[in-house]
Amino acid sequence: MLRPTDNLRADHAVVSRGIAALQGLACHVRRGGAFPVADCARLLRFLREFVIAVHMRKEQEHVCPAVAMRGDEAVAALVGELARLHDEVRELTHALVLFWEPVGELSPEERAGFANTVDAVTNRARRMQQLEDTELYPTCDRVVPADDQLDWNRDWRQLEVERGGRSAWADEVHALADRWALPRRPCDGG
Repeated sequence: MLRPTDNLRADHAVVSRGIAALQGLACHVRRGGAFPVADCARLLRFLREFVIAVHMRKEQEHVCPAVAMRGDEAVAALVGELARLHDEVRELTHALVLFWEPVGELSPEERAGFANTVDAVTNRARRMQQLEDTELYPTCDRVVPADDQLDWNRDWRQLEVERGGRSAWADEVHALADRWALPRRPCDGG
């Protein structure tokens, strides 16, 4: 049986590919390429429907409270930092959907705003993942008794049935990442 944190780490593999695709798409837009309407819409939907509504919810409803209750002041600060990053990712994603849900070509100002907002959301998502992988999940594995985690995988399977899980998104996200993700180097002009 997988530990709940293994489930979250598997989510991170797909989330990382989606974030890389979104960052590459933003770089393309920043460089003046045609706005990829359909691909952008799919990536924004992935952020809303999986990253926020499923993955982050697993962390917010189960892992963070359990770790915060059993940790010291440093752990409480970590959970607070992650809560702030979750809020920022949610708000920035909402801004992307609200202002740039693609309907057509963008003006130069809209291109810059879109790319800058994508930079902000992807930077925060990467920082969030780094903290979770290196600090939150190991702390959870160490301080939260296995008995207290017994229902987490069952609850998460139910959430994924209701909202759509990692497997529902993996193939599409990987295809988008194959098309848009850049090697780990800065985007020209951004």
